[in-house]
Amino acid sequence: MNLRIISSAFLALFLASLSWASDISQEDTDAKEKSDARLKAAIMSQNIPLEKRVKALKELYHDRTVNGRIQRHFCIWDPLGKLGPIASTVQDQTVRSVHYGLDASIAIFNNEQELIENFKKEKTCDAILVRGALAREFNKFAGTIEAIGALPERKHLQLLMQVFTNPRLNRYMTDGEYTVMGFATIGGNYAFMRDKAYNSLSALEGKQVAVQAIEAPMKALVNQYGGTPIEGGMMRNVLAYTDERVSSMISTAIAYLVMGSGQSGDSTGVLRNPLSQSTMQLIGRAEQFPDELAQLLREDFLLKFNNYAGRVDTEMNLVPDEFWIETPADETDKLEDATREVRLTMRENGYYDDTMLRIARKIRCRFNPETAECVDPVE
Repeated sequence: MNLRIISSAFLALFLASLSWASDISQEDTDAKEKSDARLKAAIMSQNIPLEKRVKALKELYHDRTVNGRIQRHFCIWDPLGKLGPIASTVQDQTVRSVHYGLDASIAIFNNEQELIENFKKEKTCDAILVRGALAREFNKFAGTIEAIGALPERKHLQLLMQVFTNPRLNRYMTDGEYTVMGFATIGGNYAFMRDKAYNSLSALEGKQVAVQAIEAPMKALVNQYGGTPIEGGMMRNVLAYTDERVSSMISTAIAYLVMGSGQSGDSTGVLRNPLSQSTMQLIGRAEQFPDELAQLLREDFLLKFNNYAGRVDTEMNLVPDEFWIETPADETDKLEDATREVRLTMRENGYYDDTMLRIARKIRCRFNPETAECVDPVE
């Protein structure tokens, strides 16, 4: 047989085999894509029992597991260290996370800024748990939860957490580099007063007020009332307040514990109405926490919302009744107007997320639909 004919036949057979192999490879790829799509849809569907969703999650990401679990390192902020209320809550949560295929190791930081810098530069933390005011750096939408005056009461925050577990909002939770995986209440942000005679923010005109440097809206609010904001970290502000170097301090409720359960003098107190809700937010690297895992973790945080709130209440029960200061009704109305003006200014400056502000307004109107902002909305 002619050698050229043999060579041509061999070449044709070789090319055919390549085409066949390519077809098989494409079929395998298509089958895997369909399987992955099916598993992802199952995980994100809240109509499917949780056990089946978790099983689908483990099957989808089996290549990321070690001994059947995804190993991740979480870094947590608690100003009181390992024995603090936030740290103890997280230890409980790590036990629950095993159910979702997570094997979580924990590191506790009592310096929040040090934790943030570690997360951004050292890359040793796969996820961090920090206050919402700092979480805004990684996700403006979620950080706007703590917008001043946006969620007056805990019931508003709890309804918002339910909204956040809707998979359709997943696109707001991930910005490509970071993803938000959970929220927990740690009470409110309050105005601590050096003198119980100061029963509203109007009493702070011409006085110095300690505010946290990370919370520009609080600084703007103090300015609006004619006060002089003095910026610092939580520990520095607590010392300034207890040493009576400032007339007021705006801080999370946890500051009461930090300063030694209110050992700042019998004449001091705190305005009962919170200026905003304070949260802890779990922020992870998107490459380490895919959307499906983040969705299940957000749902789990919601399931534990009342548990976390109960722990806050237990801590707040340490605050004696006489420490609280009641604000007159007319001053409460004035505060609502002042906080709305600050929110609008911060929105225009790009500090607050406008979508989040709209959602918060709708939640307020859900509980009180006859207010002016519900009839003629500006947010």
